Amino acid sequence: RGKRSIAIDLKSPAGAALVRAMSAKADVFIEPYRPGVVEKLGLGPEALCADNPRLIYGRMTGYGQSGSVFSGMAGHDANYLALSGALDFFRRGAERPLPPANFAADYAGGGMMLVLG
Repeated sequence: RGKRSIAIDLKSPAGAALVRAMSAKADVFIEPYRPGVVEKLGLGPEALCADNPRLIYGRMTGYGQSGSVFSGMAGHDANYLALSGALDFFRRGAERPLPPANFAADYAGGGMMLVLG
């Protein structure tokens, strides 16, 4: 409600330039990609924070930036729930578990790690 949105082609030079211009005036920048993706686009923390030293740059990767065999993989809510064992809570009796209608692991795990580190 009342929120504005914009679609930007990050792979185009004009799109990347627009993001850099916007982030130069922003307080916070949050990116959800696998490690190295935004660096290839020229939108990594080194580039954006050089333009705006006050910028808070948050990375919301699925499995972290390094140190895990999964860190280079895309992450999805059902994967997080299954790997953590939490998916088992979403079953009735002996039935197969069904992923929840909301994104429980994305919101709870990813959001919490983004905020708390």
